[in-house]
Amino acid sequence: MHRTALPSLALLLFSAAGTHAAEVPQVYLSEGELNYVGYLDADANQRLFALYESLENKPSVLSIRSRGGDVMHGMALGSWVHAHKLDVKVMEFCMSSCANYVFTAAGRKIVGSAATIAFHGGLSSMSFTVGGSDKEAYAAMTQQQKDAYMDTLRKGMEPAVAKEADFFKSIGVRQEITTYGQQAKFKAIMEANENTSGWTYSQEGFRRFGVEGIDVVNPPWAPRLLTMRTGIVRLDVE
Repeated sequence: MHRTALPSLALLLFSAAGTHAAEVPQVYLSEGELNYVGYLDADANQRLFALYESLENKPSVLSIRSRGGDVMHGMALGSWVHAHKLDVKVMEFCMSSCANYVFTAAGRKIVGSAATIAFHGGLSSMSFTVGGSDKEAYAAMTQQQKDAYMDTLRKGMEPAVAKEADFFKSIGVRQEITTYGQQAKFKAIMEANENTSGWTYSQEGFRRFGVEGIDVVNPPWAPRLLTMRTGIVRLDVE
């Protein structure tokens, strides 16, 4: 229930693998703000970077609405946001790789009163479920074959895991923010609803991970997805 989905080597998505394949992320300028709508991918990142460079008056805000995407593209976007000192604005939702790497990278985060910032794992996760094109083949494996598959997967991910650690160090945020909800003590909470697929934090909870500068538009902050049966829960941070 609370394991990171890996449709390929490094995809962290809320929806099933392949469902976003036909969706083209939208990148544009509106009212002086950069906008990124859709799953994170390399092409959309490059279009965003090119748009920014083409503008004489550089925007200071990236408004984003995304359910996530490949972690490497998420880190690339987050690193760019951090380097250019952009604010990140989320009026609806920022999930998975968007939450892990883009929201956390901004100095100032502007969130709508019903906006949801949701996590469900990262490259440092200890356990994974297999999705996408590998799902059926994995299900047919013996336990010994599955163990060997996971060992190979983890070894192949080592460079990416190290890169993720460096990323969080560079932005001053605890890497644990991406995996906190996978602890054994939260198992009952995460499995209470069969639709549970992720978690979020309060402003204070975010602060304990090093995520500062959250400004709520028309507070209090009451994420909409917490009040619906969509599988997002808010966890307390010790």
